[in-house]
Amino acid sequence: MKIQGCILILGMVVCNACEFKRLDTAKMKQDMENQQIKHVTSSQLSTFSSEKGEELAGVLQQQPVRALRNTTFVDSLAKASASRIVFVPTQDLSKPQTDTKTKEVFAAYQYSAEKHLPQETNIQQIGDGSEWLYTVPVVMTKEIEAALVNKSISNPVIQSVPQNDLLGLWAIYLNRKELIRQIDPKKLEKKNL
Repeated sequence: MKIQGCILILGMVVCNACEFKRLDTAKMKQDMENQQIKHVTSSQLSTFSSEKGEELAGVLQQQPVRALRNTTFVDSLAKASASRIVFVPTQDLSKPQTDTKTKEVFAAYQYSAEKHLPQETNIQQIGDGSEWLYTVPVVMTKEIEAALVNKSISNPVIQSVPQNDLLGLWAIYLNRKELIRQIDPKKLEKKNL
């Protein structure tokens, strides 16, 4: 009897020690893909960062009043895309920036705004190459003008400008490491970049 009791107690101890934990296989798969070595050329990274910037710009341009009014909306978009998104009003374009390339990009937009030239999106590698800056011009529209008049946009730095003139820029900062992490090598092969 003692032997059976000891075996029973030993069996219960072993069962308790061997807890079966459920593994999150989706997370494990994602972690393995993130650790995969990827060879990405500069042109591929430039193309991918431009596509990512266009995607974020599309969301911001679909809802311009909401984006200008609601910082929570912009912050959640930035967090979901692992980027940094900042609205820079025209009066702040000439203020000192930390990066020389950013200063040059903003100066070019300032010049275009003063000469009433068409505004276009732009992608630039800035600093030591660890970030890409995708800029999206925001021009005054009837919708934004109405929101300023109704005070549904109460941001004090946004000043009313004539219609179709540059109101400011969305500066989307894309992290190089995060871009590389998001790149799918199979898609790169199909695109033949």
